Amino acid sequence: MPRPDAPTTLGRLAAHGSYFTVGTGPVPPGTWQPTATLRERAIRNGLAAATADRMGVTEARVAASTVFSGYAARLWSIAVGSTVVAGRCVSLGAEELLWRSESGTLHLHIERPRFGNPAATEVLEGQLAPLIEAWSDTVAPGLSWGNAASALRGTGSVLGPAADTVVAALFRDERLSSALDPATGRRRSCCLFYRTPSGGVCGDCPFPSAPSSRG
Repeated sequence: MPRPDAPTTLGRLAAHGSYFTVGTGPVPPGTWQPTATLRERAIRNGLAAATADRMGVTEARVAASTVFSGYAARLWSIAVGSTVVAGRCVSLGAEELLWRSESGTLHLHIERPRFGNPAATEVLEGQLAPLIEAWSDTVAPGLSWGNAASALRGTGSVLGPAADTVVAALFRDERLSSALDPATGRRRSCCLFYRTPSGGVCGDCPFPSAPSSRG
């Protein structure tokens, strides 16, 4: 059976939920921008401020960490998902992958989907590494790589065993593998969710319970 083309692949992925959904075809109305603009300080600050308002937090790093986690999860969903479905990763170039924010949710769009490089190149080198560097004045790189590793593992959980080989290959990158404790599977850094009003810790948090002090 022939493998599906890029638009068909993305259409199939959408069945897994919003994180796997990418618009295709003519760009719809709205303030769409290339994802390369996410590296700009003003854009980052605007997203963090809006997220902080919704979450009821005052720390920019907490809000920025949340924004980054959601974006990383969407990138992995597309990259790993397309590799599982079609055997190739959809191109996620920072100029061709578009984004806009609606009610706090990032939406993605690719006008003319095509297959590109392997997932490691498309996501790690083309998207995450430059973004982590650009955001390092607000979010520590180690924390961001922890978010990226956690998001990748989450994507694998959604896709199931079919994604195991793809996810394992991606975790050979030291930036991802070193972000998790190999013995426990827990992160080596905290995403800072415990510093939100709802508090608590995530399932892979290095803290067994939320630290008592938020100072």
